Amino acid sequence: MSSYIQFGAGRLYINPTAGNLAVNPTAVQGFTIQDVQIDISGEVKELKGASQFPDDVAAGDKKGTGKFGLGRKDLNMFNQIFFADIVETGGTSVVPNFAAVPTSSAVTVTPPASGTFAADLGVQYAGSGISLIKVAATPTAGQYTVASGVYTFASGDTAATAGVVISYSYTLTAGTTYQVNNQALGYGPQVEVYLVDTYQPKNSGTATAPVYEYNVIHLYAAKVTKITIGNKRADYSIPEVDFSYFQAANGRVMDLYAVN
Repeated sequence: MSSYIQFGAGRLYINPTAGNLAVNPTAVQGFTIQDVQIDISGEVKELKGASQFPDDVAAGDKKGTGKFGLGRKDLNMFNQIFFADIVETGGTSVVPNFAAVPTSSAVTVTPPASGTFAADLGVQYAGSGISLIKVAATPTAGQYTVASGVYTFASGDTAATAGVVISYSYTLTAGTTYQVNNQALGYGPQVEVYLVDTYQPKNSGTATAPVYEYNVIHLYAAKVTKITIGNKRADYSIPEVDFSYFQAANGRVMDLYAVN
């Protein structure tokens, strides 16, 4: 069945195989996959003489590239297929716009998950959004000081009408941090890619015990060239991954497998 119809993005598997690998290199599957694109391009060289059309045309260099989108920000996938860097437990998170009304001159913030205050990220008036100014000591109206998670305000900002929102970062022992360090040129993992076309597969079993067979595109060796992470005002964030593929050690570049 060399000719078939495919609907949808199918399934995508990426397996780190060579180069600089993450600790415990593991194949990853893309979830909530969006568009998947594999490009095969080639140059054509023309031999021209005195006539308008060439005397001969020959195939030149070929190039393989591809890209896919994800409906999930899969940080483990990014590390496995691109960064191959240090993974550690814990890290730094952020509390955005913690609402407080300074009924006295000070507000002490308490980070979630028994975290530890790390850095001030600014204070604004809750109503107007105007930023207060951080000073070293003795704040006046519209100013504040902060030390170890204790925010101190001027007496004029302690009325109930002077509510504020406080943003800050904090460290904690829960969660996972995927580090990105400045590695030497050439550092990075090599991966193989499987694109499985899952629409209307062949059932080589029975109706009650199905055994499905799928058409597959297999890229033997690839390197991720770009990861784009963008948030949108009124839509889902769809990270995009670009890659280039090439011949593996066995000389193979790609297999296009069709179910009989």
